Amino acid sequence: MSVAVIGTESRAIVRRLRAAGITEVNVYEPVSAGEPSRSRVGRPRRTPWTTPHRWLSRESRPVPRRLVDVSELVFDENEDHWLIHLVGDEPAQARVVILTADTTRRLRASSATDTADRPFGAVLEEVRLPVTGREARTLDAAWSRTPVTFRGIATHGFPNLFFAGGTEPAVQEPTVAQSVRVDLIATWVRALRRQSGTRIEVRASTQHEYHRRLDLTPSTRRPGSPKPHHFDITVAADRHSDHDYAGPAVLDLPGAEYRVIATLTGHTDPIDGRYHWYGRLDPTETTALPEPTRASAFLVLPGREPAAANLTERDPWGNLRVTGIGTPPFALQA
Repeated sequence: MSVAVIGTESRAIVRRLRAAGITEVNVYEPVSAGEPSRSRVGRPRRTPWTTPHRWLSRESRPVPRRLVDVSELVFDENEDHWLIHLVGDEPAQARVVILTADTTRRLRASSATDTADRPFGAVLEEVRLPVTGREARTLDAAWSRTPVTFRGIATHGFPNLFFAGGTEPAVQEPTVAQSVRVDLIATWVRALRRQSGTRIEVRASTQHEYHRRLDLTPSTRRPGSPKPHHFDITVAADRHSDHDYAGPAVLDLPGAEYRVIATLTGHTDPIDGRYHWYGRLDPTETTALPEPTRASAFLVLPGREPAAANLTERDPWGNLRVTGIGTPPFALQA
């Protein structure tokens, strides 16, 4: 599992990751002000990290480092990894990205043209590294007023992304040493690898409850240890729907119609070769479900033809179980 650390002050982070057994780590450090970003051959300058002696432990071995500006981070929801857009080079990618403090709030790198046009003594404009998470949501939008994070290390909607430097001073979060944040991040990265997951994301409810409690308790409260329910660790198959249709429907019985919420799926039986569909009918706020009956029933979905259905039983929660054979009421995926 690949991990990218973006920003300066990466040594402690890399050392803790390696101690946790995470060895595939790459470091991307921004080009310092006034230093050229390219070598004479036109490629981004790379900082060699060599040593004349033999390294004794994996924690102290050299880490692949690149001196290059990162222009943007974009999360690929299909592959569950981050695309790292580099200035003057091909994009890189990593399963997990860890941002240091200077990347969550950093100074815009100045080019030679900018330096010539800027009046003497002018201050560089302060900008945040562009980060785009799930559903094309940007970190600027998520942090529109003040950053909303969980324990200062993660934000819902931005999977596989951690903040090692914490958030901005405007956020009233507990004062926590960076070493503690790094330990928490390493714990969750290791959990992602141990569970063979491809995506780790803090739950929205967990993040909301964390900030609600911050408003009720002193800001010096320590964050405590991470819990299994704080983050969702999933693979793509876990996020695929386990049903073919979920939405409004009409249950047509002799002399009466009932508006329901249907959750349906089905499969082709290998023995009789026919399509068997089944599911659950939930009542709406204004409709009470009838008792199961052997009378002819039809289930009608919006824009679809009625499908003959059988009401088999009422489940322990008061909903009706429905089955059918033949053409289902929902559209089959190609």
